[in-house]
Amino acid sequence: MAYHLHQDRRLYYMECGDGIPALLLHGICNSGRAWLPQLPALNAAGYRAILPDLAGHGASSALSRPHGACELAADCLALLDHLRIAAVHVVGLSLGGMAAQQLALAAPERVCSLTVANSFCSTAGSEAQALLDDWQQTLRGEDGPLRRLEASWPRNVNAAFRASDAGRQLYLQWHAQAAQADGPSQAWVCEGLRGFDISGRLSAIRAPSLYLSAECDAVSPPELGRWMAGQVPGARHISLAGAAHVANIDSADAFNAALLAFLQTH
Repeated sequence: MAYHLHQDRRLYYMECGDGIPALLLHGICNSGRAWLPQLPALNAAGYRAILPDLAGHGASSALSRPHGACELAADCLALLDHLRIAAVHVVGLSLGGMAAQQLALAAPERVCSLTVANSFCSTAGSEAQALLDDWQQTLRGEDGPLRRLEASWPRNVNAAFRASDAGRQLYLQWHAQAAQADGPSQAWVCEGLRGFDISGRLSAIRAPSLYLSAECDAVSPPELGRWMAGQVPGARHISLAGAAHVANIDSADAFNAALLAFLQTH
């Protein structure tokens, strides 16, 4: 079964491979398929990849009210219960990283390790609030997800990847995905993130943690990733050279190497 029910939501997920479970949480306006470049490496190393479409995204139910990191983490816990998984390695990028950190705080016994890539610990600042407002306005407009993808693609992946055959093909795939996305649902996620602030609670994360940054990320700069890692006891920080915000895509080999090296020590 590719769906599970949580509260009033029908939430879609995929699984790939056998072995140690790893939960991979995607970014805003994307889907679980954003992790396809990680699957061969994870499966070859003995990991069972679990790829949910977060609420309001992909094939999961549409939203009609704010749905932030706390709600996304609760959805993840419901998925683990549905799959009868006691504990899991959690990997999240951007929005997924926010949900992953929230999950590690809310249910530490369910998190074997935590990997946070190109993400945030707070949206309390004026710059973040303005960005969320802009995204909401775009997403609620006509063809909002398409317009957001077209505007964000140049900063989400680096120039070399954009110019490559793989980059051009992926852009076409993501463009088609965005054309079918529910913009108002994704806007409700943006609205739900407005009060997100765990900056003062990072020291309470107990899972072995890796914070990944990207050298060319203008959305979540390496300085932020380094600062967050510095707040989490024992956390490591790695900055991926030449990578942009969606580093698992444009720098998949380096991302996979860093992720697997970390997972295999825990």
